[in-house]
Amino acid sequence: MQKMLIAAVLLAGATGQALAATDFYSTAGLQFSRAGEPFDLNDGGYQLGLGYVINNQWSAELTAEQLFDKEESENGTTVGLDTSALTLAALGKTNVSDSTVLYYRAGVSQLNHQAHIIVNNQKTAADDTQLHALLGLGLEQNFSERWFGRAEVVHLFKKNQLQADTVRLSLGYRF
Repeated sequence: MQKMLIAAVLLAGATGQALAATDFYSTAGLQFSRAGEPFDLNDGGYQLGLGYVINNQWSAELTAEQLFDKEESENGTTVGLDTSALTLAALGKTNVSDSTVLYYRAGVSQLNHQAHIIVNNQKTAADDTQLHALLGLGLEQNFSERWFGRAEVVHLFKKNQLQADTVRLSLGYRF
């Protein structure tokens, strides 16, 4: 996950000064994710993104996310999961009012799962990477020409018995 965050920061820094005034934007926010059956796991995380406005109806975004970072113990057994993602998505936009935009997201997310289990002081670890399709729906509220806020729900489609739903709240800035 640290590599993804560093890459996102470097990309934003390297491109920030050379870009047209309102074509690029960044987002940062908190999110709550829940994995469905058979895992029944939920946890808070964060999201950092960089977007490009193609036109007033379409944007493209690259985001780095932390979905789960959880460790639980019960009866001498400890189970931990750290799930991060790198997501590429297209956003379609529809103006609801002068300052409010309804947007819909479609894309792919590469999830990296690092899991471990500790039983009788013996640790077993696993590392897995999966590519998931995703869809999302959200509202964007423009506070000024540069600042905006978002509320969004995203669904990661089921693959290898893993799916997740995420609720995000984020703040964005247009360069």
